[in-house]
Amino acid sequence: MLVLHVLGTSGSRPTRGRSVAGNYLSTPSGGIVIDCGEGFQERLLKHDLALKATGTNKRARASKIRVILLTHSHLDHCWGLLPFLYTMDLDGRTAPLTIIAPTASERAPSRSDFAGLFESWRDLLAGELSRGGLGFPVEWVLIPVDGEEPIDPPVQPLEGVHLTAVPTRHGVVSVAWMVSTPKRSGRFDRDQAASLGLADHQVSRLAAGESVIHDGAELDPADFRAERRPPCRLLVSGDTTRGVASFNQESLGGPVDLLIHEATYTNEYHDKSEAYGHSTAVDAAAAASVMGAKVLGMVHLSTRISDCTILESEAREVHPSSFVCEDGDIIEISLDGAIDVSRRRGNVWMPLSIE
Repeated sequence: MLVLHVLGTSGSRPTRGRSVAGNYLSTPSGGIVIDCGEGFQERLLKHDLALKATGTNKRARASKIRVILLTHSHLDHCWGLLPFLYTMDLDGRTAPLTIIAPTASERAPSRSDFAGLFESWRDLLAGELSRGGLGFPVEWVLIPVDGEEPIDPPVQPLEGVHLTAVPTRHGVVSVAWMVSTPKRSGRFDRDQAASLGLADHQVSRLAAGESVIHDGAELDPADFRAERRPPCRLLVSGDTTRGVASFNQESLGGPVDLLIHEATYTNEYHDKSEAYGHSTAVDAAAAASVMGAKVLGMVHLSTRISDCTILESEAREVHPSSFVCEDGDIIEISLDGAIDVSRRRGNVWMPLSIE
């Protein structure tokens, strides 16, 4: 199961009720942060404390974070990283952390590229901390982006979770991030096994993938399982305009379950959106359709948008299962591929219908 906590849905600056970019993804192997804009650590803390108060196990603990993925170097997507690392150090973190970001060239750092930013951030941390650096190991990974094809990072820190960077179109070097889990075994049909009069220990062996001899015949455990279930896959676009070459099922190796895509503008600003390297709701919906996404969640809203139903109406003409995310939304992709959305109302999270 993958559980996405959407913690920032505004555009380049925060507004009342909406913060800049930031997501926390819970996976079976640990937490992933996808973008980390200004104030992210405070948003994450308050969100997790509110969840804790409900008694749910769908938490968003900072201590579980293993990987931070950055889409591009604009500050509304990465300016919260440095203070977050500093707080992790103050909290006594010892677990290793991997930070992965795109770069134009590892050999030509500039202030606007993560190659230069990583270097300056490490220098700042070394000067700020008395021990000369963080008290936990950090692997700073740069992915050179040259072309339009998806890129597998040189490291995959989470067992059973695959990370893929997908080059996008935003004026600076930028990528979307796709997170996927492998295909899973089909459900074991315990009733079918029991109907043969098997003993409990024989049923358990079949469920564990072992052959069993019954009435002189060998029973194949594969005959008691449904077809393998497809992988769970989600993609977070970061900032991009339309026309991303790899936003299709062939390039991505199949459909995605959930697409979180920026929708900065309504269709009224179609021309302006491309000039500024952003997308409209219709652009996001078109990408969702081409990717075969079950659900589209739209983020990165312009401050000029006061009525989100306009975005939803425009998107649903192209991709019916589309909605505008709010800060605090929780989106679950279950093992069978079902997608459930919960939205905070007061001190509780309520199911949200997106049909």
